[in-house]
Amino acid sequence: MFPRSLITLLSLLVVCTQVAAEESRAPVWKLSLAVGEGVIENPLKGRDNGTTSLLPSFSYYGERFFVSNLTVGYSLLEQKNLYVDLVVRPNEDGIFFQLDRDDYTMASLSNILGSTGGAFGWTPENISRDISAVAGPSATFVTAPVDISFAYFQDITKVHYGSETHLSFDKQYPLFGGSFAWSLGAVQKDADLVNYYYHLRPEEAGRFAYSYTRQFPPDDVTDRYARIQFAYPLGKHFELKFAAKFNQFDLDGRNPLMIEKPETLSWFAGVQYSIGGDR
Repeated sequence: MFPRSLITLLSLLVVCTQVAAEESRAPVWKLSLAVGEGVIENPLKGRDNGTTSLLPSFSYYGERFFVSNLTVGYSLLEQKNLYVDLVVRPNEDGIFFQLDRDDYTMASLSNILGSTGGAFGWTPENISRDISAVAGPSATFVTAPVDISFAYFQDITKVHYGSETHLSFDKQYPLFGGSFAWSLGAVQKDADLVNYYYHLRPEEAGRFAYSYTRQFPPDDVTDRYARIQFAYPLGKHFELKFAAKFNQFDLDGRNPLMIEKPETLSWFAGVQYSIGGDR
């Protein structure tokens, strides 16, 4: 199993990763370590938030191949105002189930005592789901006021066999001697993905699982988010760094009993040290 601290780092990398399209094509590599304070709010009921004081990151952009933290891609088309890539990245829903691993003791005790949870109701701490990886095409249209990105990703790890569709509007600007980036986006997740992560099985909730399914049938959901980043140089290798992401989770296709916070705010603030150079 993954250590909780590692899962928190992975989660914040997903939250804080944002690269402007025109910047992402420079053939450079960069290795960074930020020290500060970071929090990722967990929307799941009965789960703790993740916290960390360290945030490592790595990026490499070559002629075709690129890596940006947990995202790996290959460029299919590069034009002045259009980029088309094949991308592999983690699905963030599975990460939420790994932020709080204190449930192992409770789950083990339930097995020892022979409790199925179905007779007296389920406890959210006992629910476990795997992290999946998704892959697919991504296209970015670069314009002066805003960059528009569209992507379709399919599960390639045989975890839930679901898919997700992304639409985002992004831009990066110079600001106060540093750089500021913003992003507004929506992610549609299909019923297969939603059913795996946000609905209960008979072995978890007993006879109540069927009642929940009838009451809250699995369906496609559309989650929305807003993200900002600001970096201010302090020298050749150091900079102040702040990143935040606000998530709004669609409850219509989920079992709402599994969600405690349909709106979450995750962030990181600190000082970052970076090394890197041209390819």
